[in-house]
Amino acid sequence: MTGDTTVVIEAALNGGRDRREHSDIPYLAIEIAAEGRRCADEGATVLHVHGRDANGGWSADPSIYAGIILALRQAAPAALISITSIRPSHVRVDRIIEMLTTLASHPDTAPDLVSINLGHIVHWQPTADGPYSRRTVHVPNSYQDIVRLLQVCRDRGIGPELGLMDLGFVSNAVTLLEDGTLPTSPWCLLELDSPRFGAGDQVAPGTVANYQALARALHDHLPDATWAAHGQGSTGFSVVRQALLDGAHARVGFEDSLQLENGELAPTNAALVAWAVAEARKVGRVPASPRETRGIVGLPV
Repeated sequence: MTGDTTVVIEAALNGGRDRREHSDIPYLAIEIAAEGRRCADEGATVLHVHGRDANGGWSADPSIYAGIILALRQAAPAALISITSIRPSHVRVDRIIEMLTTLASHPDTAPDLVSINLGHIVHWQPTADGPYSRRTVHVPNSYQDIVRLLQVCRDRGIGPELGLMDLGFVSNAVTLLEDGTLPTSPWCLLELDSPRFGAGDQVAPGTVANYQALARALHDHLPDATWAAHGQGSTGFSVVRQALLDGAHARVGFEDSLQLENGELAPTNAALVAWAVAEARKVGRVPASPRETRGIVGLPV
């Protein structure tokens, strides 16, 4: 991937954040569309969103996602739209498959991409019960879950964004490739999704060294893969900067950081996109056009 002059900037607009963290986290379709337009104006060509209910909670309601996708396509018609397949532990993957199938049944609401984490995620979250007290939160994704999601992508023409959060996830990608269920030239997200060692997140913390280890393993074992990278919180800036230097691509946005690199609260997702574009230009790279982005992520041009 080294030497690419064009760079895909993906903006992750809301993720699992809520308004207690930032009052301007977009929940509703009209809010998400306004953020998407601002990000597209700054150079983002992929807009990643999580559907939220009216109170900001997790949702896989096809009507909520349809409203978001329609609003984004009106506000930023050239941008690719990426949604998530992440779900709580009590929700079966069938719910996600039903959502994707419903959305893809009409071209106006079919997402371009869906992120699929290639493994389980576990968090040890502190409680208020004193020392040695943490609750274990499990975000499921079994082998069969992933295979079924990838099958829906193939059947419905949705591009999978493969979430790789640690070396074990890269190993899982190799297993899926050898089993014939993975695209031979996959579009991946290297997601260094823990802010630090000791945070209780059982995925790779966001350091340049960890990014380089994941990138090296991915390059060695899936040499035709292309990827964007992101970190979590303040760690994300150094990770993204290294990815840009290496010829890889970048994801930024409120899902990954609520602050600018100087520690100030980011006013919008677009401010984080503007930072990524400026960093890309420092190393001689320019934002990809929407058409170039389609080719880079493996969608028909």
